[in-house]
Amino acid sequence: MQEQEVGRIIHFYTNISVGIIQLSSTLKVGDTIHIKGATTDFTQKVASMQVNHAQVTTANPGESIGLQVRDHVREHDVVYKVTGGGMVSVKPAMPVKAAARKPTAAKKKAIRRTKAKKKVAPARKKAKRAAKKPKKGRKSRPKRRKKRAAKRKSGRKQR
Repeated sequence: MQEQEVGRIIHFYTNISVGIIQLSSTLKVGDTIHIKGATTDFTQKVASMQVNHAQVTTANPGESIGLQVRDHVREHDVVYKVTGGGMVSVKPAMPVKAAARKPTAAKKKAIRRTKAKKKVAPARKKAKRAAKKPKKGRKSRPKRRKKRAAKRKSGRKQR
């Protein structure tokens, strides 16, 4: 299995998982590529690629192509074309989920405690609401007028 440098990643769109590659060599749909960087290292087949939002089957050196990648890539990661004999292990397009671990005894106990709290919490909230006094709303206009008039009278100097 030999690898030939084909280009470098110049941008990555996270939301659509597309890497923009500046090519230094020719690349075709169906080729197997290996993307390698400081934290990136995976192999995949080129399913489709675009140049200026148009589907192409072959891209030439100097072009920037958009390529759907199965993993996060970073700028300056190097893209290699895998060539030559030998078996190439190409990972599936979507990573396989790891088997879920069984929770430990301490974790089970913590889960039980939180479930018990969730059951009690609504009853406590209802009791708190009932204990609170109802909020005083806006007083009606006649009551406010009477209060103001009383204040005015008490505040006046008596003659």
